[in-house]
Amino acid sequence: MDRFPDVRPISTVAKNILNKRYFLENEKTWEELVERNIEYIVPKKYKNKNLVKQIILNRYFLPNSPCLANAGKEDAGLAACYVVDFPDTIDGIYETKYHFALIARKGGGCGTTLSKIRPKGSKVKGSTHGYAGGAIPFADTISHDMNVMTQGGLRSMAIMFTISVYHPDVLEFINAKEEEGKIANANMSVVVDDKFMEAVKNNEKYWTEFDGVRYKQYNAKDVFDMIVDGAWRNGEPALLFQNRIDDSAYKYSGQEILATNPCAEQPLPPNGVCNLGSIDLSKFVKNNKETDYDKLEIVIREGVRYLNFVAEKSVYPTDKIQKWVDENKAIGIGYMGWADYLLIKEIPYGSKESIDEIDTIGKFLNDISENESEKISGEMGIPKACENLPKPRRNVTVTTLAPTGTLSLLAGCSSGIEPIFSEITIRNDKTGTYTFENDLVSKPYFRCAVSSNGAKEVTWEEHVLMLAGWQKYIHSGVSKTINFPTHTHRETIGKAMFMAWENGTKGIAVYRNGSRKVEVLTPKNLKKEKCPQCGEDVIKVSNKMKCSSCDWIMKEE
Repeated sequence: MDRFPDVRPISTVAKNILNKRYFLENEKTWEELVERNIEYIVPKKYKNKNLVKQIILNRYFLPNSPCLANAGKEDAGLAACYVVDFPDTIDGIYETKYHFALIARKGGGCGTTLSKIRPKGSKVKGSTHGYAGGAIPFADTISHDMNVMTQGGLRSMAIMFTISVYHPDVLEFINAKEEEGKIANANMSVVVDDKFMEAVKNNEKYWTEFDGVRYKQYNAKDVFDMIVDGAWRNGEPALLFQNRIDDSAYKYSGQEILATNPCAEQPLPPNGVCNLGSIDLSKFVKNNKETDYDKLEIVIREGVRYLNFVAEKSVYPTDKIQKWVDENKAIGIGYMGWADYLLIKEIPYGSKESIDEIDTIGKFLNDISENESEKISGEMGIPKACENLPKPRRNVTVTTLAPTGTLSLLAGCSSGIEPIFSEITIRNDKTGTYTFENDLVSKPYFRCAVSSNGAKEVTWEEHVLMLAGWQKYIHSGVSKTINFPTHTHRETIGKAMFMAWENGTKGIAVYRNGSRKVEVLTPKNLKKEKCPQCGEDVIKVSNKMKCSSCDWIMKEE
């Protein structure tokens, strides 16, 4: 009897995504894709090779998308998350843009900081033009160039731009995406420290500065309120908390972190890269609703090893990134299917019981994955950046919680640690439009992020506590959106940001439902009965919901 049987057949939605995004030429089945990955990544002599194949084949664990799509290709890039430096020299600026292009070609997303770019209007020595354009125009050009490079593909390059709240261009940065559609393929985050947050709380002033020179003095609360306004308006910018980010394994090797990957679950030093993998927690609940920790331990250990094999096999875009990998070997194993896991256990998402569950399941992930990394170091060696850790191991970081949007569709589970989005969710991406309906909507323990049909919503306080609860057990960061209803007041967004800071998170991203014209996920209100494609009336024919005008049919998952 298989220890890891196929308990959830791959859906028609997943098959469509595989066809459009992941299959190589002549591949037609998930089994063929998995075989390609295993043969390319796992050493021939590895004793548990067949076990690893079974675990991935039946989707108990999945590596990140570039790994699934690129394994076996020539010069295969298998990692998803990168951060590059952005130095304030003409050579450095164009090297950064070139590195973005190389990373885009490998299928990765990339973040960088604008904090090193001299402020707008600064004198430029040796330049005919004389004055700097500032940080934001450079971000705009990178965003535009990467959009041009990837616009023909099914997956656009994801980008993150960060800037220190002390940078003189911070106000322009905060308002950079006030108009929807500008720098659309990038996320934006302001980096703040404890000193700034205390100044906000005490209604004090602070100075912006660059290269040791003071520029302007602002009231900290005014700047914070501008950040809140932007987040309320369309979800950007987000906040990153520098002191929490600095308290990581990288401090033992003296590395500075000023930016994150596009979804912020990977704060990384310059030229840092991390390959990720996620475990579908919903497949580890037994019939008696107890967690099968024996099976989960096996998958965590094999997942950590698999990601180490990936780190060895991946081809990296630049020599600087390759050198960083050799010295750090960062990986990020985490969970997906958390909302489904709670539903199976009949635990309401956001309840005290759900937060308490993290202390068990999160600690288990941390302890087992660290232990496995330590074991592997005896076989594969200890990289330079890991030598001074309290317990030396193979990987500078081992755990992370990624968003897992597409991976969750392949696994057949809920995304990352997010709640179920809505009773009925419309997902729009480059592979198509998909409708998902949860069959546990009527249960008293059902909770969702955004309700259009009367279900109980997760409160913003519960969202923040969930984020903070998980962060305690994660080396890197946690990808989680704090959702708010459309009618939310600006002041409430500010309260959530302070609560996240006070509870030890590394950052916070918020989104008020309906605040953007273009959304990946939207709730469907059955009372309106409108087609998600053309907006015309939906009718019921042979027990299926169909559009009266176009060819849309509600597909079963």
